[in-house]
Amino acid sequence: MESITLTKIFFYFLRIGVSVFGGPLAIINYIRNDIVNNKKWITQEEFENYFGYSQIAPGPLAFQMVIYFGYFKKGFFGAFFAGLGLILPSFLLVLLFSIFYKEYHNISYFQSALYSISPVIIAIIIQSGYNLSRSIFKKEILLYVIFIIAVFLTVYLRVNIILVILSGAFISLIYYFFKEKSIKVNKINLITPSFIITLISFYSVIINIKNIVSEKLFEMALIFLKVGSLTYGSGYVIVGVLKQEFVDNLKWIPAKDFLDGIAFGQITPGPVVITSTFIGYMTTGFAGAVIATLCIFLPTFIFVLLLSRYIKKIKDNFYMKSLIKGANAASIGAIVSTAYLLSADAIFDLITLSFFLISIIVLIFTKFKPIYLIILSAVLGIFLKIIFP
Repeated sequence: MESITLTKIFFYFLRIGVSVFGGPLAIINYIRNDIVNNKKWITQEEFENYFGYSQIAPGPLAFQMVIYFGYFKKGFFGAFFAGLGLILPSFLLVLLFSIFYKEYHNISYFQSALYSISPVIIAIIIQSGYNLSRSIFKKEILLYVIFIIAVFLTVYLRVNIILVILSGAFISLIYYFFKEKSIKVNKINLITPSFIITLISFYSVIINIKNIVSEKLFEMALIFLKVGSLTYGSGYVIVGVLKQEFVDNLKWIPAKDFLDGIAFGQITPGPVVITSTFIGYMTTGFAGAVIATLCIFLPTFIFVLLLSRYIKKIKDNFYMKSLIKGANAASIGAIVSTAYLLSADAIFDLITLSFFLISIIVLIFTKFKPIYLIILSAVLGIFLKIIFP
């Protein structure tokens, strides 16, 4: 087995961050083929364990997978450099897109490209929810009920998505507890001195940040920390929560601009939640872009490091598995709701409806990659602008 150094870890995941598109499952599958079959850095069993661990803590799935790999191979610095390598390229690319967008988004051809991309993004979000549902729902009626309730609460009552996900997890826990009440449950004590010290240190850092940044920047940082700490499921769940916070509640960014930011997150490699960089830049400039990116990923990084020593017990713990089932079912409802609520700004005439319908059919029934669909739709949008000025 090839020896692994911190330098190799950083540059390997930097390459992944530069070249691999298609969302978390595409990134994870590429990593599996490479580090298990080609480089032989880990065994298939180790990979499956890391993937299973990545579904326990909140936050982006691929990012968690990478952090676990780095941590179990080279400790804290292995986790740090693995995560940094994965997100640095997409951060820089989205930052450049954000700067360009803020200065030149009124250019007619640029608007035409975004006009045709927007309905495609809605289709990609729906496909994400569909793919997630295939691995979660199976034949458990409760999970379908939680999904339907989540859609109703989010779309019609506009309940906060985080509350919806937490409620789904709680309902699931109660249901499975009474259904399997004869089961013997292993208790796990996570409240250790190191856990308490970490929380105190984390709180101290936040307080110190408050003293050196503007009130708006600090409020934004708290929102990203909250979202990164409490959101389960696909990256599109996090995107949905960010829409509620920054578009609906604070009204810091228009829905159309937010949708364009999701597009930038899609056409760049790496996790889709890198849309946070765009939101940060559009609301509070360069400092906002840096802090938003840091705060959306930091909670996941901390959770992984804290859970790593208990992870083998946690992944099979009855309580944890019950909570995650409900949280994931509610997350799928949140993804569908996000697509629906954003669709008003993306699908508003026959052309955008056509782009949406064709995209959803292509994505669900073929293996055509979303990145190519986005590029093709942008070209068609510009072509339509030339033909029908």
